[in-house]
Amino acid sequence: MIAKSTVKEVQVYRNSASVIRTGEVELKAGRNIIYVGGMTLTSKQEDFVLSFPENVKATNIQIIKIDDIDDFGERESEKIQKKIDEIDYQIETSKLLIDLRKTNGDFSKRTDVSVEAQEQYMVALPARLLELHKQIGDLEEEREKLVEDQEDAVKEENKPLIMAEIFSETDGKIPFTLRYQETTGKWKPKYEVRYKSNEEPLEVSMKAQITQNSDEDWKQVKVTLYSGNPAVFHGLPELDPVHVSIFVDQPVYRGRAKGNARMCESSMIMDEDVCPEDICEEEAPVLNMAPVKMQEAEVQEEETMSAFILPDLKDILNGTDGNIVVLQSFKVPANYQLLSIPRVDTKSFLTAEINESDWPLPAAYASVYIKDLFAGDIYVDPDTDIDKFSLSLGQDERITVVREELPRKTQEALLKNQRKQVRTSRIKLINNSKETVKVLLKDQIPVSTDKAVTVDVIKLSEGVLNEEKGEVSWELMAEPKNVIELELSYSLAWPKDKRLSERTVR
Repeated sequence: MIAKSTVKEVQVYRNSASVIRTGEVELKAGRNIIYVGGMTLTSKQEDFVLSFPENVKATNIQIIKIDDIDDFGERESEKIQKKIDEIDYQIETSKLLIDLRKTNGDFSKRTDVSVEAQEQYMVALPARLLELHKQIGDLEEEREKLVEDQEDAVKEENKPLIMAEIFSETDGKIPFTLRYQETTGKWKPKYEVRYKSNEEPLEVSMKAQITQNSDEDWKQVKVTLYSGNPAVFHGLPELDPVHVSIFVDQPVYRGRAKGNARMCESSMIMDEDVCPEDICEEEAPVLNMAPVKMQEAEVQEEETMSAFILPDLKDILNGTDGNIVVLQSFKVPANYQLLSIPRVDTKSFLTAEINESDWPLPAAYASVYIKDLFAGDIYVDPDTDIDKFSLSLGQDERITVVREELPRKTQEALLKNQRKQVRTSRIKLINNSKETVKVLLKDQIPVSTDKAVTVDVIKLSEGVLNEEKGEVSWELMAEPKNVIELELSYSLAWPKDKRLSERTVR
């Protein structure tokens, strides 16, 4: 006989879960051989722990299959199959009775039956046929349910069993606990970030999406979540340095398809060129969630991670998109400003500069709300090497930025055998709102990685130059309905018998 167990508690990590089951087994005083069920096909079978009270000693514990039990007897799936066979026989018999009734209702070749008897038979025939059809329908419905039960029984019979040789001091029912690692159980964090005004801190709510595919439902169980670290991704546009050097002939990948420009890690590939699939970045999937007010979890700091103990008992269903629970909420001080990088993106973004120490949670996706209006999804990554990080709060339409590149001017340099080119960009920033807006505007000049190529600044319009990256920044206070004009100009010089190579480095 297999001792059944029930899931009572799950401890869910980022990529696995500890499942704790309990049950009872009937023992006799002395030596017993028992079989404990409950482990799933997706569990780590080598990591289970079977526990008994102190007065029970267990030895020779091992994982087996039901086929390894010689005296197991008749399986549940076999018992159900017998019931299915009986129903099949009843259905077949009912169908034969229907055919017989229809055949007996044909009086065309019979002269020994009176008209009154024929009429009486034909009047009663529809009701009898309807009764037989209903009986078949009920039997088929019962058969369908038995087939489902048999499938479930086969699944259970295919699951691993724990065989244990144990010694008990007394007769009676003995409780036991089974713990194992479920490989399909996991959770991932998701934030809700709410912005109200520049004078108020961000309101942040950390939620968790719990999923499992163990082929069973965990109903009314205690749930504890343990923290972890997801992958890293940046959502805001950034300026990557542009390196200039002497061109060196190299084989160029040419794709057959045409499309828009896309960024590869090695370079910018334009129009008819297509990035090889193995080096182009794929857009990360985004999970949208509506705000739901729920009771928060109790947070405990363990030695190496945080534990979130969920209130009340939960149902963690198999194969769903996930159970959403609230872990904790807090407020984050932030410095707000608009970020505009027209060289990369014509849109402007409302950003919040946050101290890394004020964001005590791991990196994760976040749904952003501006004054209760959904603004989009971003990826929050506080795990950086700097003290502060910027969080995008979505596109901001208060500012219009127009960037124009003037025609390049190429001429012979003063130095012999040198060619010189002057490049100029004009930027116009317009504040369309009725309030003063703090704006961080960025552009760039290339960075030379070749001694034969020189880059000289001509005009920055009071911008601050990061010489290592070539990044030029302006911190501006845009007055209402005001227009700010900036000009960025620089020159490039290189040997006139060489070709210039420009490469965007990520």
